[in-house]
Amino acid sequence: MQFSPNIATLEPSPTLALAARARQLKAQGVPVIDLSAGEPQFPAPDFALRAASDSIAAGMTGYPPTPGLPGLRQAIVSYLGETTRRSGLEPSQVIVGAGVKQVLFNCTYALFGEGDEVIVPAPYWPSYTAIIQLARATPVVVEGTWEDGFLVDADRLDAARTPRTRGLFLNSPSNPTGAVYDRSALASIVEWADRHGVWLLSDEIYRRLGYVDEVPSVFDIDAAGDRVVLLDGMSKAFCMPGLRIGYGVGSPELVARMSDLQGQTTSGAVVSSQVAAAAALSRTAEREEFVADLVARLEALRDEGLERLSRIDALEVRPPDGSIYFYARVRDSSVTSMEIAEGLLADEAVASIPGEPFGSPGYLRLNFAVERKTMLEGIERMKRWFER
Repeated sequence: MQFSPNIATLEPSPTLALAARARQLKAQGVPVIDLSAGEPQFPAPDFALRAASDSIAAGMTGYPPTPGLPGLRQAIVSYLGETTRRSGLEPSQVIVGAGVKQVLFNCTYALFGEGDEVIVPAPYWPSYTAIIQLARATPVVVEGTWEDGFLVDADRLDAARTPRTRGLFLNSPSNPTGAVYDRSALASIVEWADRHGVWLLSDEIYRRLGYVDEVPSVFDIDAAGDRVVLLDGMSKAFCMPGLRIGYGVGSPELVARMSDLQGQTTSGAVVSSQVAAAAALSRTAEREEFVADLVARLEALRDEGLERLSRIDALEVRPPDGSIYFYARVRDSSVTSMEIAEGLLADEAVASIPGEPFGSPGYLRLNFAVERKTMLEGIERMKRWFER
């Protein structure tokens, strides 16, 4: 068969492929310990799910407005006003889509095209480079290092900048590393992007899942102007990955063009999911209690998991400052992390994600947002495998 050049460079998501293999083994009766999934394995807020159920019972099953239900767009504005320093946002600056991935695609497709370059710090979420390529633009990878905590600075970005540079993807806390840009570092990058007319797309899906004193938003930086887009959603801090609600916040002009694009593709996100998201964001006291409880649970898992992983001599692990992942460095460079991930799955039924898809071979990403016994059993199996 002959396919369009639109997808000539498109490759299957390695993270989703390994997760699918783990599910297939589970379905065959193999007792798989799945530390590969990019989602918290905990229930969503009851009050949000009840709101979704009530909306269906009330007959809210028609087409929604393409950019999102008015109640949800207003809830997002209020939520950001409560959890960042940005005030004065309007619902017209908000678009809701079927997950952050769709919103990021719409934003990228609306802003960039052939001949444009978009800077992506590595390690990176694999969809970043794929989405840029689908827009016919060129991803320019700037490598973060273990020694620098996987953070890049304005000088590193400027070294990669060319006359064709039109965008920068930033992800803090990071998937896969858990690295967090502090306020000073983030302000420096925002100012750099503004100075050079570069669009800054800030993926903040893990912003509320931090284990340090502060995880700043791009909306906490005074210099954030019209070329800054905040992206967030309900899948991580609210444990709603399957409800597929993400949102973008930027200039009204950009949001309007993204809405036009969405209207010709998926149209609006599922109504009941939007209602659940609006309930989760607008009921402040219940929302903050849920997030605080989740962060406390994750921090306890993180700390115990770090202690257990420190017993595996073959790996080196640093405490992640945010997100839901350990990003373990493999000490033995004679074997690839892809080979290790394959071996762990085949020999010990432990599903992990190797560093290759994230642009940093030699690492393993492990999700610790799972039940405690699952995490401990997975680490014990890994220890057994490496000791063999």
